[in-house]
Amino acid sequence: MHHIQKKSASYQLNMLQRILNVEEVIYSSNLNEENLMRRVENLFEQKSLGLAGKIISEDEFTAYEKLIVIGWDMPYLRRKAAYLKGKITQGEEGTLIKLKVSPNSFLPIFAIVAAITGVIITLIGLLNTHADKLFLIFGIAFFTLGIVYYPVSTILRNRLKNKVTKYLNLSKVQ
Repeated sequence: MHHIQKKSASYQLNMLQRILNVEEVIYSSNLNEENLMRRVENLFEQKSLGLAGKIISEDEFTAYEKLIVIGWDMPYLRRKAAYLKGKITQGEEGTLIKLKVSPNSFLPIFAIVAAITGVIITLIGLLNTHADKLFLIFGIAFFTLGIVYYPVSTILRNRLKNKVTKYLNLSKVQ
């Protein structure tokens, strides 16, 4: 029974990561752990990349795009376009780095909510013959926003991942 609960929790976490457009990838590096971490420190000094971040421990770091996608400032609200967390380990075949990259979680959530809202409003407009055709316009507009925002979140996530992997000269393992 305990094994089934673990499997179910793992599936739910995996599904949530898919919905939120989170990607976990393992890369290898030609550098040893110490030199790779120095390279990570240098990454944050590269103004042309538009990145910022910090070292969390001797083998972990975070990075994020400086681009802001949420205009209002609220406590505990993440406003940047994409976020990355990296962990450096020593593998059998050299130095490995596990990256967990995600867009701002507001983007995929908004995309899903907007698409569902758009479908509902459109259906109300189509099924209710007395409804104003403005319902159709709003419904289609919301649905279109949903369809556009999810790929935008993927683009922003991949842009951050690609900047980091290119600068650190990483090779994909899995």
